[in-house]
Amino acid sequence: MPGSQIRPFSKPTSGMLLLLMLTAVVSACSSLAPGQRSSWKLTNPPPLDPQNESLENPPQNPTSQSRETQRVNPETIRQKQPQNSEPEKDLFAVPESVNRNLPPQPRDLPERISPRPELKRPDYLKKSPQSKSGPKLQSGPKMTAPATTGPLELSVDVIPKRQLGSGATFYVIAKNVGDRAVRNVLVECEFDTEFLFPGRREKKIGQRLGTLQPGESKEISLTLYSDILGNHCCRFRAIANGEELVWKSVCVEYEKKQLDLSVIGPSLRTVGSRAEYIVKLSNVSDVDLNNIQAVISYDAVFVPREASIGSERETGQLKWSLDKIRKGEGVQLQVEFDCEVAAEHACLQVMVSSPELPNEQASACLKVAPLQGVLDVRVRDTKDPITRGEETTYEVSIENRGLQPARDISLQAKIPRMFRVVSVEAHQGNQKLNLRPEVNQNILKVSPVRELPADAFLRYTILVKSISSGDGEFEVTISGADAKKLVTRVSEPTTVNR
Repeated sequence: MPGSQIRPFSKPTSGMLLLLMLTAVVSACSSLAPGQRSSWKLTNPPPLDPQNESLENPPQNPTSQSRETQRVNPETIRQKQPQNSEPEKDLFAVPESVNRNLPPQPRDLPERISPRPELKRPDYLKKSPQSKSGPKLQSGPKMTAPATTGPLELSVDVIPKRQLGSGATFYVIAKNVGDRAVRNVLVECEFDTEFLFPGRREKKIGQRLGTLQPGESKEISLTLYSDILGNHCCRFRAIANGEELVWKSVCVEYEKKQLDLSVIGPSLRTVGSRAEYIVKLSNVSDVDLNNIQAVISYDAVFVPREASIGSERETGQLKWSLDKIRKGEGVQLQVEFDCEVAAEHACLQVMVSSPELPNEQASACLKVAPLQGVLDVRVRDTKDPITRGEETTYEVSIENRGLQPARDISLQAKIPRMFRVVSVEAHQGNQKLNLRPEVNQNILKVSPVRELPADAFLRYTILVKSISSGDGEFEVTISGADAKKLVTRVSEPTTVNR
């Protein structure tokens, strides 16, 4: 085993020498550096770690690595459904009217719409200026084309084919091509009954764009879902001062779901910490899926440090060629980023493509906050993902960045339902502390540390064992005697496979 010592024997026989040579070979093979490990199938994983490779020291021969797959039961794969989240604050429902050609009354609309951060349009949409979805018989009210050409141009981009349950994101650009400012610009969208906008029952929504100066353009995006097969359409129109100037109709064809895609990651990090994301791809069809390519695009705020074996790094992107995903199997990709600067809305986007499938996409965003208060709290799990019955350790590090000692430091942690706590240890510097941990209904509490001097470190190691499979989030709350300055909450997502 790695690190074991073999004492020399006096007058060794040839058989004993052969045994020693074989032992040395086994030890060498089992102690490869993290960037040189071969990948393995999750159906029979020999080690516990996620088989990531450093992006700074890639392996010598990455093409020889096999892919990481997991045998899953197709009937038990959880389908991703649109969340019933709170309605978007910058979108409003357009009230129904007997005369659908009449614009909505201003009193029914909000006075001011605050802008929201937008994801960048994917490159594959930028290459095709407009969607070429074919027309169909409209199931909802039709719009009448304007009698004359107005000063506004309207373009709508969308992936023309989607899987059932997946979101179709429409990227809408309104541009003033005239020589005068256009005021009180309003964009409305009316969509077929087969489409669902989470959090709303209406089938018509809108957003104010305000004033567009000559040559100015503004972009908005809208994501709709559908669980009904077929071709579903949206009708966009731009209105200025109550007059419809331009409209556009775009359709999306929904097909049977074959590949399930999800992204698991944190929603908040502090400057200088790391953010780990797991991308899950599951074949839910009854045939093998071939020539799968996965691309992770990320904002400049993220600095990639580690990624699953087989990745190809380009500017702002990581790519994997997955070849084949057999029916009933899944692939997990993992990437870790350094968060070096503050950002209110930092996003990554995952695009999966194949000649046999509609392009599938998913995204995740987080806030990178500057350090506040006197305690710098960071959390990481040492092994993720793991399989049921295995163990992992949560490491919680606390640094007192203040000029005075911090007093009565307490830790409380919400343990994911998939785990039970095995042990808890705390160290201040090199000294092990004698603390009393207790667990009650997955809430771990540890007795306070009386004093943490300035510039000193406090480290907790919480060993847990998985008792079931699933995705969960370890959330830790650190508090002190001065609650206003010392309360800090940090979380870390973890995945347990079957």
